Amino acid sequence: MSRKKKAVSLAALAVAGTMLLAACTSSSKTTTTPKASSSNANGSDTNVAAAFNAATTGVVGKTTKTGGTLKLLANGDCDSWDPANTYYAWCWNMQRLFTRTLVGYSSIPGANNVKIEPDMATALGEHNADFTQWTYKLKSGLKYENGNPITTADIKYGIERLFATDVISGGPNSYYLASIDAPAGYKGVYKGGDLASILTPDANTITFKLKVPYADFDYLMSLPAAAPVPAKVEGGPGFVGDKYTLHPVSSGPYKIESYTPNKQISFVRNTNWDQATDSIRKPLADKIVLTIDTDPDDEDKQLQSGQADAEADGGVQSTFQSAISTTPDLKKNADNPVTGFTRYLVVFQTVKPLDNVHCRNAIFYAINKSDLRRARGGTYGGDIANTMSPPILGGYDSAANPFPTGADSTGDLAKAKSELAACGQPNGFSIKEAYVNKGRGTSVFEATQVALARVGIKVVSAPGDQSTYYSKFIGSPANIVSAGLGIGQAGWGADFPTPYGFWNSITNGKDILPTGNTNYASLNDPVVNGILDGATTGKSTADDFKKLDAQVMKDAVMLPYVYDKTLFYRNPRMTNVRVNFALGGYYDFVNAGTADGK
Repeated sequence: MSRKKKAVSLAALAVAGTMLLAACTSSSKTTTTPKASSSNANGSDTNVAAAFNAATTGVVGKTTKTGGTLKLLANGDCDSWDPANTYYAWCWNMQRLFTRTLVGYSSIPGANNVKIEPDMATALGEHNADFTQWTYKLKSGLKYENGNPITTADIKYGIERLFATDVISGGPNSYYLASIDAPAGYKGVYKGGDLASILTPDANTITFKLKVPYADFDYLMSLPAAAPVPAKVEGGPGFVGDKYTLHPVSSGPYKIESYTPNKQISFVRNTNWDQATDSIRKPLADKIVLTIDTDPDDEDKQLQSGQADAEADGGVQSTFQSAISTTPDLKKNADNPVTGFTRYLVVFQTVKPLDNVHCRNAIFYAINKSDLRRARGGTYGGDIANTMSPPILGGYDSAANPFPTGADSTGDLAKAKSELAACGQPNGFSIKEAYVNKGRGTSVFEATQVALARVGIKVVSAPGDQSTYYSKFIGSPANIVSAGLGIGQAGWGADFPTPYGFWNSITNGKDILPTGNTNYASLNDPVVNGILDGATTGKSTADDFKKLDAQVMKDAVMLPYVYDKTLFYRNPRMTNVRVNFALGGYYDFVNAGTADGK
């Protein structure tokens, strides 16, 4: 999703010896589910001097000095600050400021830092032999910002909220709805009440009973959607249900001081958070302020002048990118990490004439991936993609290229015209392209428009608002049809670092929702569904995911063009700066500080 949490440059994982991933390390070994540890052999928590990509390998300006205000910018607001209702990658990173979960990602930096460890729990989950029952114990001394104790009843309540899909519709709730045992038609906590399959025999113990085996369940307990929510209280009077986003209650080291939607949100220290209970977060700044600036170039100017410390939701634009690439003093404060995202165009098969596969194929052959890559930032923007699966996951096939677009990746126009003739549109047709009309989105639209015009396919602009683009614009199958959208810009990274964590939300035909839908193409392919079903029971291998990738490409509903990289800039005054690969390749703001204490 140009939004989801991304998997990145990871050592191969296999969940409890079942969910196979192809190795991405030089040793080419697969391992079992990572257990809690205080170190990561593939990462480094040592101090490194400011240099290009330094924050991808160590900690730039490592310190324990506290104080000051971290000043962040974003081009748009989060889709939601409600941990259950957010699905943007950068927002998941920001959730670490004020929410905790049973399981979290290691605080150790480095290119392969995707290991999980206990967060609020005393250990990773204990499961039965077939992975259908998972139990966790809470650490003692956990408190909300108001001083009230955090209990397992609050974790249960937070999960029950996910079943209220009429209220919670933007987050990754499909994982929980598909795995946790619930009565048919259960409507969630607001209308359905208690869910008997989540047991809380005491304030510190919680057991989940599943309807299907789920070897990846620890990963579900690491997502923001699994954060505790005060049982029956939520954010207080007036801040219940879909209003909780305005006042989510903090369980983390920071709490929300003030929030003006689409303008600014500020965080200050949560004095009831206890460092002794948290091995993942070691906050330094006294305050963190995120300001929404809808002009990406203005954001870059603030960064370059030192008025801001970093951009929370993306990388720099072309003008500042050029300055960074040619100015050593700027470049040493920049990082260009692999993100684990695949950037692609969704081709909406529910809108004519794209219900005809040959019309869809024509788009695939006519696209100019070289220009799209240039629109995403050129070499800083990533590598040309020929299939959906990112190279860091099991199921990636480096030899696969089902829609060749020439040695220079500019397109095969003869083949595109042949496909147009086969679909009965020899002179082309007109379609609308959905995108966010800011930053890279506009450049990608223009490159798409020029590329497809070469074979008579006219592309018309259909911009959407950033904060609702994925949840209600292309995330609503009904809106796609009513608005007549033909293609849409998207990006996707794994919700957690397994092939299933990448593929399930965007391809599972059983999880298509009326709003907040992440299977944007409304794909419902029996081959794909079958492999995903097999993954939850440990039967699907890396070879199976190669077949899944090939089938998705054959269906011609997702057109990948770049395996994403992003160019970030860090203000030299920032300390303790590291790239958090497990949470999208963004800077780990919860652990960052300021050198001047201002």
